[in-house]
Amino acid sequence: MKIVIPDDYGGVFSNSAQLTRLESLGEVAHFTGRPASEEEMAERIADAEIILTVRFQTDFKNTALLDAARELRFISIWGTRPRVVDMKRAGERGVSVSVTPGAGSPSVAEHTMMMALALAKRLPYQGPAMRAGAWERVQGVELLGKTLSVIGFGHIGSKVVPMARGFGMEVLAWSKRMTPERAAKEGARAASLDACMGCDFVTIQLHVTPETRGIISKERIAGMKSTAFLINTSRAGLVDMDALLEALRDKRIAGAGLDVFEPEEPLPVDSPFRALDNVILTPHVAAHTEGAVEREARITVDNVEAFIRGEPENLVFEDA
Repeated sequence: MKIVIPDDYGGVFSNSAQLTRLESLGEVAHFTGRPASEEEMAERIADAEIILTVRFQTDFKNTALLDAARELRFISIWGTRPRVVDMKRAGERGVSVSVTPGAGSPSVAEHTMMMALALAKRLPYQGPAMRAGAWERVQGVELLGKTLSVIGFGHIGSKVVPMARGFGMEVLAWSKRMTPERAAKEGARAASLDACMGCDFVTIQLHVTPETRGIISKERIAGMKSTAFLINTSRAGLVDMDALLEALRDKRIAGAGLDVFEPEEPLPVDSPFRALDNVILTPHVAAHTEGAVEREARITVDNVEAFIRGEPENLVFEDA
C-alpha cells in the first residue's frame, strides 16, 4: 500500500511515533518541503493509494490534483471538515475521505476561556500599558455570576460548559438541533440565538456553512450588551467583521477575543483590529497545542489503519 504525506510543511510527523506506525502499514513517502508548482505536487501523489493531508495544505477541490492521484482510494484529513476535497468528485471516483472529529476540542475550549478571562481582567489594555511604564489600575470584571453563551454545541462547545461553570457562570447554549434535554445533560440551558447574543460573554463554536455564514450579523451584534464580550475561536466567516469592528471602535460592546480572521490570514499588518485596546488577537492557534497535535496525528493514522483493515472510521460524505 503506497501512502503519501505530501504536505507536512511543519514537520509534525518527523521523528514521530505516528510516522513509524504509518510505515508499518505500507510504503510511505513523507514530504516536508513545499512543492514549486501544482505539477510537482501532482508528481508526489501520482501513485498514492492513500493520502494523509496535513491541515488543509493541499487543495483537492479547486485543482486537478484529485484526478492526478490515479491509484487513490482514501484520503485521511488532519482536521474536522473536508474543506479541501471535492467530495462529489471523490465519490464518483470511489475515494473515501475521513476526518479527525474532536481532536483539537479541549485546546480550543481552553483558548476560549483564556480569552474570556483575559478580556474580563482588561489584559488587552493593561498588559501593553504596564510594558510602557504605566501604573493604571483599570477595573476588571468578575466571571462569577455572569452569563456565557455557547453558539454551536458540538465537540468544542460542550467542553466549554464545564470550564465556564467552574468559574460560577451560567451557560446558555444554541445550535440548530438543540433540545433542552441535550443542553441540560451538559450543564447548560437551551436558549434562542437572540437570547445567547444577550449574554455577558458570547462564544462562537460553529462550522461555516452556507446557512451559518454571517450568522453573527450586524443586527445580532447590535443586540449585544454594551458590557458584553464576543469570542470567536471557530471561523471568521461566521461574523460580520465590519460590523464587529465598528462596534468595538465605538465601544458599543466591551471587547472581543479573535483567533480567526477574514478576508485573509495572516491578519494584515495594517488591520484596524490591531490598533484596538479592547481586543485580544491570536494567530489561529487555539488548536495549536502539543495535546491537540498529538491527537490529530494519532487519529489520522488510526483512520488509515482502519481503512486498510476494511473497517473505515470517521468517514465524511458531503462538502464542508
